[in-house]
Amino acid sequence: MIEVHTWEPNANSGKPLLLLKEKGVDFDFHYVNMGALEQHSPAYVKINPNGTVPTVIVDGFSMFESTPAMEYLDEVTPGPHLTPKDPLQRWKMRWWMRFIDEYLMPCLAMQAGSAAGGRMQMSEEEKDAAVARIPLPERARVWRLILDRGVSEEELAESRRRVSSAIATLEEALGQSPYLAGPDFTLADLDAMTTLHSWPLNREDVTAEKTPNLWAWLKRCHARQGMKDAFALGRFIGTRMGEVRAKLGLED
Repeated sequence: MIEVHTWEPNANSGKPLLLLKEKGVDFDFHYVNMGALEQHSPAYVKINPNGTVPTVIVDGFSMFESTPAMEYLDEVTPGPHLTPKDPLQRWKMRWWMRFIDEYLMPCLAMQAGSAAGGRMQMSEEEKDAAVARIPLPERARVWRLILDRGVSEEELAESRRRVSSAIATLEEALGQSPYLAGPDFTLADLDAMTTLHSWPLNREDVTAEKTPNLWAWLKRCHARQGMKDAFALGRFIGTRMGEVRAKLGLED
């Protein structure tokens, strides 16, 4: 029995959802509303003391880190395996997952967090209460800094530079093979899709004309039934993915 406690099929929270739907594996999905900070609630912290999503539970054993959990699930569940047998392609897959997780995703998260922080109007008491619910001290410290001082323009500029560099890296790589690690769809593509899925709608520098290889990859990935089924699990993201597929010419 597999349980997945997570939020929308987006970023880290979406990895087990996309993987299990891609492989056609049944699981129990428990929605954790991050907008209401349910990941910091006492009930959820009993499941995951870190107060993070996703939490994957397999036969009573809980896993909290999304990428290792994704690799484990791919190995132990039926369905098509998304880890290449070829050692070089497997290395490429893991290189890309680290690139997405440690280089690109933090930059995008900083930009999203800065935008969200700019919309928040919180009193000192509300800030104290919100931060006090975060179990991990290091995460609590980061959120306190964001709530207190926001993100500097210098930090945002560097973040934007890194994202532009990442787009160029992706475009070049996808001109050499249809998928990130080689000829086949792998965990690297799935990992990237949890983060890049909306780029056809929200990035003017990712278009069929400016980044044809990346655009074609997005179209190939969004055309997969497993991806479509996984994004349909979201309460908010499902409608947006319909708009993305329409932009890509996959549906009306």
